[in-house]
Amino acid sequence: MRLFLKILFIVYLLCAQTIAGQEKETKLFLTGYIKNLHELSFVDNLEELQWTTFLHNRLNFKYIPSKTITTRLELRNRIFYGDNIKNIPGFSNIISRDDGWVDLSWNPIDNNGIVFNTTIDRALVNYTNGNWDITLGRQRVNWGRNLIWNPNDIFNTYNFLDFDYEERPGSDAVRIQYFLDGFRKMELAAKKGNRKDDHIIALMYNFNKWSYDIQLLSGIYQKDWVIGAGWAGNLNNAGFKGEVSYFLPYESYIDSKNVVSASISVDYAFKKGVYINGSLLYNSAASDLSGGLENLIFANVSAKNLMPYEFSSFLQLSKEFSPIFSGLISTIYSPTEHSVIAIPSFNYSLATNWELNFTGQSFFEFAEYQMLGNSFFVRLRWSF
Repeated sequence: MRLFLKILFIVYLLCAQTIAGQEKETKLFLTGYIKNLHELSFVDNLEELQWTTFLHNRLNFKYIPSKTITTRLELRNRIFYGDNIKNIPGFSNIISRDDGWVDLSWNPIDNNGIVFNTTIDRALVNYTNGNWDITLGRQRVNWGRNLIWNPNDIFNTYNFLDFDYEERPGSDAVRIQYFLDGFRKMELAAKKGNRKDDHIIALMYNFNKWSYDIQLLSGIYQKDWVIGAGWAGNLNNAGFKGEVSYFLPYESYIDSKNVVSASISVDYAFKKGVYINGSLLYNSAASDLSGGLENLIFANVSAKNLMPYEFSSFLQLSKEFSPIFSGLISTIYSPTEHSVIAIPSFNYSLATNWELNFTGQSFFEFAEYQMLGNSFFVRLRWSF
């Protein structure tokens, strides 16, 4: 399988370059970045400090053979080394996990001190003609509206703590969009995963009413029927968004029950570069057990279970101090055990295409006065 993927990748490049040389209008694009991220982590004792670093390279190929067809092939290469590889059980399996219909992630190097992973997270063909937009392959089917919690994002939910993955995961899917008049759109999407019950097929209808963009969706989510709705608009000068999804099992299985996942958010941009965003999440599937909050870093969250608690709140404040320097502080709070996640971040543009970032993640449970964990990241990025 790995050999086949390598051959396919080489053939893709050779064919694209050959055709590009024959037709002047044909275009082949390459973009990407190289990042070096260092992580320092500890619980409540600096003597237990652990250090891990990784190099992250992304390659984005886009080939446009005609006005109606676009192809994309995008992959990420990551080299991890340090304490996490040795101390986290199954670290290499977590890194190489691929739940898609085809496993496009593998570890060419995996030993006690270093893990080298390659993952293809976009491999698609897009056809656009008139009111039709059809995409086939590994892609991101983004149905979410809110900034942080997206109950409507049933195809490829992302982990908000994985801040280094800006592109977010994709799905092996087919997506058909048909644009109607008056800002209306019908969309059908279907996804297949590598497990027997990991399949999703849903239909969404988008329209504009009362100056709000509204969406309604319904379909099959693994072992459940799902219906949902979302909106995005304004309350005076503030943005107002929301999503709700209701999951109803269509067959009996262990722990089967109806689940409601809902979130709302309000955001506002002040003068002088100040921005604030607040959000609330309700999750009827939550266990509300103490501890484990720090494990969200490696958790595989889903639209049915975006947080481990029934109620969670989010508040973010950001400030642009200058065109090249900005900072933000994000906090997540749940009344269960008075759990808190604090996430400060600062971003500095060193030069054209060069960026330096400092980010922290601290996890607390104040009911028992527990410090669950701290991680601090330093990241240098060069984009091309």
